[in-house]
Formats: sequence, structure tokens, C-alpha cells
Amino acid sequence: MLATIQRVNKASVFIGKKQYSSISQGIVIFLCAESSDSERNVKKMFKSIFNFKILEGDSSIMSASLKELKEDVLIVSQFTLAAITNKGTKASFHKAAKASEAKLLYEQFVNLFKGTECKIATGVFGENMNVEIINKGPITFNFKT
Repeated sequence: MLATIQRVNKASVFIGKKQYSSISQGIVIFLCAESSDSERNVKKMFKSIFNFKILEGDSSIMSASLKELKEDVLIVSQFTLAAITNKGTKASFHKAAKASEAKLLYEQFVNLFKGTECKIATGVFGENMNVEIINKGPITFNFKT
């Protein structure tokens, strides 16, 4: 499982020209399931991100986690994170999970976050979306389980 997370001042998902969801200060998680992933990977990824010190604590440095500050979270599926780009001039996506499997893993991940006190928003799995982000920092991290 792969994830890219960005700390944001605000973020929104648009489908067509209509806003589907939005968050205020918090993080955006772009999530990708790979073909070898299972529920175990989902739980590990959730714990890694939920406990990762990416947010500003009292000292205005990255010293607090979502678990501590309960900021907003926007979760967007993004299979292109699994792209193999080091051969040729066209990406290969053979490591990405099949859509039906990936959707189940994505939903499990979202449900773990819904069990927290954070405000959770999502995109729509498999949909063509425009994601509008005001990156705070900019601060971006990549995760792999």
C-alpha cells in the first residue's frame, strides 16, 4: 500500500464543476492499493499515518499527530502512485491492485479513519476528480507498507 500525504490549510474535491467534499486545516491522503495488499496493510498504513508527527504542536514544529490534534483528513484514491516510471517513456501500472480489490481496501482505510475523532472527507473511488489543495509548508511525505 502506498500513500502520499500533504499537510494543508484547506482542500476540496470537485467532480465536474461541482464541489463534492472539502476540509479545513489538516492532511490530504492520496492512497493506492497494490496487488499484494491485504487488510493487514490497510491497518498498518492507518496506524503509520494516524500516529505520524506531521502537524504543528505547541512549539510550531512538526511535533504532533492526527491522533493528538484531530485535524481534518481528506482521503483520495490514486492508483497512479503505483506507476513504474523507470523504464521507457510510458508508465506501467501492473503493481496496482485490480479496481474491485482496491476499492475494498480503500473503503476499509476510510472506515478506520471514520472511527477517529477527525473530520473525514473523501473523493469518489475510480472517479475523475479535480483536487484543489493549499499545501501548508509545503510538507509532503510518502508512505509504503
